[in-house]
Amino acid sequence: MSKLSRNDIQKLEDYWINLNEYKKQLQFREWELLNPYKETDTNIGGGRSNNTSDTTGHKAMILVEDTLYQNLKRIVSTIENMYENLDKDQKTIVDMRYRDKSECYEWQHIADELYMSVQRVLRKRNALIDETARRLGWV
Repeated sequence: MSKLSRNDIQKLEDYWINLNEYKKQLQFREWELLNPYKETDTNIGGGRSNNTSDTTGHKAMILVEDTLYQNLKRIVSTIENMYENLDKDQKTIVDMRYRDKSECYEWQHIADELYMSVQRVLRKRNALIDETARRLGWV
């Protein structure tokens, strides 16, 4: 497996930290794509529209073809799916380090909470980051 750079690790941690922000961006992008700005038609009584009547299929095609929407969707679904399948220790690491916005937990505090060494906590975190990168197709 290729080695992740410091910037890659920071970005992957950002995905875990700001998951709710990415969910909001995903919802906004979906709304933006499905509700585009339409200029008013001044040709009243003109010809027939050539739009298809399959609106569900049309909406699905718009979403599938948008790369930003697909990237946001992949990030959100990957992080959510991974969190569901984490073991108890990894969930504690994620909750304390990335999800708890009221407190800034240092690695030593997390290690004390889990009754393990800081090195072991960091190995578990590195495994989490490596798996995230693998699932997102970075490596």
